[in-house]
Amino acid sequence: MHNVVAIIVTYNRSTLLSECIEALKNVEQKPDILVIDNASTDDTADVCKQYAEEGAIQYYNTGKNLGGAGGFHFGIRKAYELGYSYFWIMDDDTIVLPNSLSALLSAATSVGEGYGFISSVAKWIDGTPCVMNWHEASGDWEENKTLLAQGILKIRCATFVSLLLRREVVEKVGLPIKQYFIWGDDTEYCYRIARTYPCYLAGQSSVLHKMKSNEGTSTFYQINDKQRIERMYYSIRNDNCTSRRAGWKSFLRYTKGWLKKLGAVLFKRNKYKCKKIKILLKGYFGGLFFNPKIDFVD
Repeated sequence: MHNVVAIIVTYNRSTLLSECIEALKNVEQKPDILVIDNASTDDTADVCKQYAEEGAIQYYNTGKNLGGAGGFHFGIRKAYELGYSYFWIMDDDTIVLPNSLSALLSAATSVGEGYGFISSVAKWIDGTPCVMNWHEASGDWEENKTLLAQGILKIRCATFVSLLLRREVVEKVGLPIKQYFIWGDDTEYCYRIARTYPCYLAGQSSVLHKMKSNEGTSTFYQINDKQRIERMYYSIRNDNCTSRRAGWKSFLRYTKGWLKKLGAVLFKRNKYKCKKIKILLKGYFGGLFFNPKIDFVD
């Protein structure tokens, strides 16, 4: 019997969280459920209290909003301390299907126990691939083409929307970087794991990612929401850090992309131009000196 726990990080989305939990209760191979609440101010705590009283979930409130990165850092550590062998991580708007977990575990059997992570395919509410949940194929994916017949592709990056991890991997590579707060924590963590272990996309495992719209991250110069512009600081800073740690070639590619963003803001018509320039500069130069340590489980 697989010792699996589903780790959900949530913040102020009690209705979606309930839907996420109900879907998890109906999977073929039922995991335990661990809900990490980033100090929600809606009725999330009351909803979770009811589920906990029913024995459906284990609930932990972080005490403050740690962001997605801090929430997953907290949740994976807690799952490790509780003794679980497999960690199935997801956002609160992830709606699993009855066979989502069994398909992941089947893929794990096919690739062997030495894998780093196995990711599901995320689909939007209309059944089309979810743009935000991208995967990057590993450069050596062709070395084992027999896996393709089973719908399994070797990859090096995925997102935290239905990602299966082994306990031993967390022991080896550590936890997600909580200081990333939002944006890029899943990218950094997946790249870190893939540098040590082979990782895979299980094409037979899919989940519904119930986002408001099926769109990627807006082109920076097109963003018209002041608060979103402010939050993009974390994306720019964190990607800088991730690219630097991957080597100078990666950092040069990142810098080239950053310059394109800066040029678009400067030379295209867009709102809040001064604010965007400020965030771009603050994020880039802040990222040059941003060097958070990686925490490990005890």
